[in-house]
Amino acid sequence: MRNDQIVSALGAFREQKRIFHFISNNLSNAQTAGFKKDVPIFYALLNRSWNQGVGFQTEEVKTLFHQGNIHKTGNDLDLAIDGEGFFKIKTPDGIRYTRAGNFKLNKEGQLVTTGGFPVMGRNGEITIGGRPIVIATDGAIRIEGEEVDQINVVTFPDLAFLKKEGHSLFRSEYPQQEIEARESQVVQGALELSNVNPIEEMVDLIDSLRVYEACLKVIQAQNELKASEIGRV
Repeated sequence: MRNDQIVSALGAFREQKRIFHFISNNLSNAQTAGFKKDVPIFYALLNRSWNQGVGFQTEEVKTLFHQGNIHKTGNDLDLAIDGEGFFKIKTPDGIRYTRAGNFKLNKEGQLVTTGGFPVMGRNGEITIGGRPIVIATDGAIRIEGEEVDQINVVTFPDLAFLKKEGHSLFRSEYPQQEIEARESQVVQGALELSNVNPIEEMVDLIDSLRVYEACLKVIQAQNELKASEIGRV
């Protein structure tokens, strides 16, 4: 296979991966509360032997943590974080972190995620035993004027080490100390929307499809040229 064919084939593979692994996932989660957009970071690998061509590989997946819009819902158990930070969630695999604040109460009165995982507060798992529930901007939970707990909102020195784990949860791949997100505010009765811009994703989709088609045309043209040369022989 010629070098230009190899480059075109790898380029087509790269765009196919970008379409199906990144753009489609971002678009499908455009309405998911607290979802953070993923983008691929590619690098070019030049092999020692030019006959082996140039290969493109995915170096890493980068998650963009900029804040999505805050949407008022009126549900007193819906919480959004205005600023940096994450809610702490207790799972069977350990503490995880999320920006998705669409919480509910389970049968035991615990504040949990949609997946049933307890939300962590100053005193551990948060249990709420009455109404109305008032949650202040610092995360303090008050029932009939009495403070019963405070929601933990934490961040990290380097968000690049946070990796997605499903259910809108993140885990830290590298040990780093939690930092209290003092400048952030908890907004009751609201949810942070996904930071995906559907219009931008559609533009990226069209761009990737054009590059993919161009790569295939180069491969097809080279195959036709090769067939023509064989025919003349």
